[in-house]
Amino acid sequence: MFIKNDESINAKFLYRKPVVIGVLDDSDNDFNDMSWMVDNSWELLKVKFSESTFQELVVGLVEIFIGGQPNYSTLGEMFGNDTKVEGDVEKVVYKISNIERNSNDIIRVEMYLDPINRNIKDLFLYVQEGSDKLKLKEILSEKYEGVSIELNSEFIITGKDYRIIIGGTTKAFEPGEFANKQKGKILK
Repeated sequence: MFIKNDESINAKFLYRKPVVIGVLDDSDNDFNDMSWMVDNSWELLKVKFSESTFQELVVGLVEIFIGGQPNYSTLGEMFGNDTKVEGDVEKVVYKISNIERNSNDIIRVEMYLDPINRNIKDLFLYVQEGSDKLKLKEILSEKYEGVSIELNSEFIITGKDYRIIIGGTTKAFEPGEFANKQKGKILK
């Protein structure tokens, strides 16, 4: 598995709550537990993100979300460092445009965040054509029972409180257009 069975990776750093300006944090973050800072877990996971196959990466992302709500900024750093936040009171979009993957299979990543607590609601992976989505659906269906998988023109993985949406690059979407299109499909 991506991180669950890898004892060399202490994944606690992925789940640190994001700091939201103007919001008091009374969460259960243990500021005394900084064990992940003294090892190389961040670097090891960054290598997995850059060197894994696309299928391994998507399975790993599902595993990460099943483990809890990851910090959007930390998860974004695993994809690349060229980031930008756009938003207002209704929506916040975290964009990573320079993706650091050896296979160059992902063009950009966008995360639609809850504007209040910055939890990731939708994670969009814009990919090059050619990934075997049927095989990916089979792998995910075998490993994870509580995850819904929809395969249309886009590949949508829906968990308890997140979605991972994999789309091609045939059309450039305006911010929110892709999400609104998908939410319309799901609600109908």
